[in-house]
Amino acid sequence: MPHPRLVLFLSDVEGNLTALRQSLRRVCEELGLPTPEVKWAEAPSGLTDAGWHVAEVPLAPDRKGKDGQLEEHLDKVTAALAQDFRDRALSLYADRGNSYARVCVSGPGKPAKALEGEFIDVLRQTAKWLDVETTVLARLMGNNNPARNLLAAAVDFGDAAKTGAEQPPAPPEPDEEDRFVEAKLSEARQLMERYLSHRSK
Repeated sequence: MPHPRLVLFLSDVEGNLTALRQSLRRVCEELGLPTPEVKWAEAPSGLTDAGWHVAEVPLAPDRKGKDGQLEEHLDKVTAALAQDFRDRALSLYADRGNSYARVCVSGPGKPAKALEGEFIDVLRQTAKWLDVETTVLARLMGNNNPARNLLAAAVDFGDAAKTGAEQPPAPPEPDEEDRFVEAKLSEARQLMERYLSHRSK
């Protein structure tokens, strides 16, 4: 099962990891938390093309309890990074194993905006704030083949399909895994329709 991740997105930092560590140290001192390690993460080209540098704060996979953890204070972390680097900053905590995520975005001198909830919903909003495709973000978060992942199957590929006039090649015949995924998606659609019709009564 994938362990939780805390990822930081910074605009035009020019690789200044020392300044990033200083910002995190200041926030942690204010919160009474130990200063975590931080490192640059290898980002998909879609993120770097959009002008984002990606850093990760490694989280121990066997931590117990959430109290006193840095991810509980994403608003303070994000606001400090936006202020120190004088540009937009975004922090994303994702727990794919439990299908939960929380994101916070801020600009210098602006109040932070935050969202938490289902992993895929938060991923979509994060992609909008970063101005990248959701699939790019899904790859960063460990979905190497997001189209075949049930969580990422709900990603909207509509815009990509509309661009480009040429027709795509015919898809290959579905294999056993494709049929299994399609059956699960069909089952989920039926359950959702049943739920929505029940709610509207």
